[in-house]
Amino acid sequence: MSKAFPICLLLLGSLLANLFASDSGVRERSFVRALELFDSAQSPDDYRESAKVLESILADGYRSGAVYYNLGNAYYRAGEYGRAILNYRKAKLFRPRDPYLAANLAQALISAPGHLTESPAPWWTHVLFWTEWLSYPTKVKVVFVELALVAISIASAVLLRRPRLNFVTGGLLIISLAMGIDVALGYADFMGSRRAVITGETIARKGIGTSYEAAFDQPLRDGAEFQVLSEASDWTFGHFENIGDGWIRNEFVAR
Repeated sequence: MSKAFPICLLLLGSLLANLFASDSGVRERSFVRALELFDSAQSPDDYRESAKVLESILADGYRSGAVYYNLGNAYYRAGEYGRAILNYRKAKLFRPRDPYLAANLAQALISAPGHLTESPAPWWTHVLFWTEWLSYPTKVKVVFVELALVAISIASAVLLRRPRLNFVTGGLLIISLAMGIDVALGYADFMGSRRAVITGETIARKGIGTSYEAAFDQPLRDGAEFQVLSEASDWTFGHFENIGDGWIRNEFVAR
């Protein structure tokens, strides 16, 4: 093997490490800047500036409970309760047992003029009872550890010729599958944009276009949460708990 090959690997590794370190440094500076703007804010527009900086941190696909939590705080102070609720709920995936987050979310729900009856907890949260105990990143780590244990168990059963280890392997596989389902469903529910919220005030329609009749007796207002059913053009079709389904223009939808 050429000596240049490992040298290239070292250079590539160094380049990637510097790149990730650089990205991390940019995010950290942006986060600090957002907190400074929040602390010095004196008007709703000032809080929106803080939110804008926090949104930029998430723009490249980066996910963080701390960013979502502070984004919820910024939107709440700006009077944008729907966006606050959405970001608090996303933060819960990363900080499920944070009492301050729970209190802020509860306050945002009370303050939102369009707050509707909350949807019942998904069935899988009852079956997968640990879903409210562990954060999303912790669940991902647990899945990888369990899969590693499965591999070790299989190898041990083959090399040591211990058929009874197959029962251990089966048990670990079941646990890994259950945890993996929990991770996938949790991600799809919020990060995958299956849950959304109304921002501002708008009229839900029975079809795509303002020429269709209103779907409900009253307009939807800021903070009304719903489940996304489908999308078409500039409209989103959603289910609103206890009132029905309707089409909403995307400019009034945050996901």
